[in-house]
Amino acid sequence: MNKGKSAAVYLIVALVVASVAYAQAVHRSLTLDVNAARNKVLSGDPILIKVELKNTSGHAIPSTEMPGGDVHGELIGFRAVVRDAQGKEPSLTKWGRLVYGRQTPEDAASLQLDAVREGRLDPGGVQKTEIHVSDIYDLTAPGKYTIQVGHYDDDIKEEILSTAITVAVTK
Repeated sequence: MNKGKSAAVYLIVALVVASVAYAQAVHRSLTLDVNAARNKVLSGDPILIKVELKNTSGHAIPSTEMPGGDVHGELIGFRAVVRDAQGKEPSLTKWGRLVYGRQTPEDAASLQLDAVREGRLDPGGVQKTEIHVSDIYDLTAPGKYTIQVGHYDDDIKEEILSTAITVAVTK
């Protein structure tokens, strides 16, 4: 092997080792667990998922809370990611467009969250919430839908995703 090729191979190996070391050094401070209240529903029935966010770090992390309950996780930073069997995102409902900031001129509404407050999630603490996915997406068409939940991890400066669950909609 000539010197040029040796240097290139060495550089590639060094980059791979460095990226593996970096990946091992980046520790998520959060884990997300989701499950569906029912994995098979009739078209038009509500699709509810339960979400648990756990602080796996050694320090308190900021959290967003709504007074009066653990519903509407979509309003406090939990983003439902839904795909049909072809991998396409179903249509958003009017509520979904409002929550995700994708309003159309016909929607003519805005969302103001005065009741949302900042809290903290202590190490080992768990925040529980629910998302009524069928209020956000039009999931009336029969088929299988995969659902994940995303939440921003401020420690690593990126969104983390839960494992995917599948819900079947039947006639």
